[in-house]
Amino acid sequence: MIREGKAIVNVQVPEVVSSDMPVFYNPAMVINRDMSLLIVNAMEGENLVVCDPMGASGIRALRFLLEVPTVSKVIYNDISQRAVENFKENLRLNQIDPSKVDIYSEDASLLLRRLRNCDYVDIDPYGSSIPFLDSAVFPVKRGGILSVTATDTSVLSGTYPNTCIRRYASKPLLDCEFYHEVGIRILIKKIVEEGAKHDYAFRPIFSYSYKHHFKVFLMKDIGAKRTDQIVKNIGYLLYCDKCLYRESVSIESIRSSCPFCGNRLLIAGPLWVGELWDEDFLQRVWALRGSVELSQETIKVLKTIKEESKIKSVGFYTLSALAKAFKIPNLPPKNKILRLFEGKQTHFKPEGFRTSISHEELLRRIQNILTR
Repeated sequence: MIREGKAIVNVQVPEVVSSDMPVFYNPAMVINRDMSLLIVNAMEGENLVVCDPMGASGIRALRFLLEVPTVSKVIYNDISQRAVENFKENLRLNQIDPSKVDIYSEDASLLLRRLRNCDYVDIDPYGSSIPFLDSAVFPVKRGGILSVTATDTSVLSGTYPNTCIRRYASKPLLDCEFYHEVGIRILIKKIVEEGAKHDYAFRPIFSYSYKHHFKVFLMKDIGAKRTDQIVKNIGYLLYCDKCLYRESVSIESIRSSCPFCGNRLLIAGPLWVGELWDEDFLQRVWALRGSVELSQETIKVLKTIKEESKIKSVGFYTLSALAKAFKIPNLPPKNKILRLFEGKQTHFKPEGFRTSISHEELLRRIQNILTR
């Protein structure tokens, strides 16, 4: 028996998580499920319909019904009949009214194509989310939220650039300190593009990176004009690996050399260059965090994001990158660096920080450190 939040599931805890498990359950993804509950708990409205098309053990579906009072129905699906039977047992175990759950056992993409009017859809496959994205944009109602998890982070973050170009039609950037953020922005771009084909405007409201996975939440609107406005946030990233200059630009503004040191610029994209968090929604999530049973790690990540979201920037700096690029032998400790550069720590990396000061001003302040 496994307890997570208020739910209990009868499932075998794996020594090694793999797709060969009789009923899939990954204990390391508790933060992923915590974040799902937090976001839905912060949504407006009653009688919310939640869809979990790759339900596996059903722990996420059970927690929605037990911990989020505004959720009235969960759509559970898993192509494995054994997983479905196990889920039915767990419904009885948690004394949940079966009328609150619609249960399917079929191909997730085909089911997503048929469903409509879901308030929340959670795409959390084992592996890449790419096979499901073209179907996932349909069941989300206007004003609803689509969540997508990606575990192919090495692809999105530049370790396998050819695979990223093939899957996501975007060039990643490994040789920079914020490659995970680049990966999340490529993932968002892909989801936005899938929706845009059908005049669906998907706007990211919350995103995070944790260990081996990315998770993004996007709110859906409908209409060609709204979609056109969203698509304007797709652009390119220019990056100098010598002086750490970075800038998000449109395709017309791409340049080849750094305006500060003359070094050749690295280019990533196309990718999402808009905001990763909706600050008003994030404040609501933070205010309601006590109403859901969360792991301490989830609270820690959420608290860091709450602060870093106040700075609107594409990319961040790290202590090690600054020390290496500018040959600073004795870099001040992180708390002093944060004050010096008016920075906020990022959840992407413990040594990373965002700042709203210009790159020119950053170089000036670094020069002050070197001349002391």
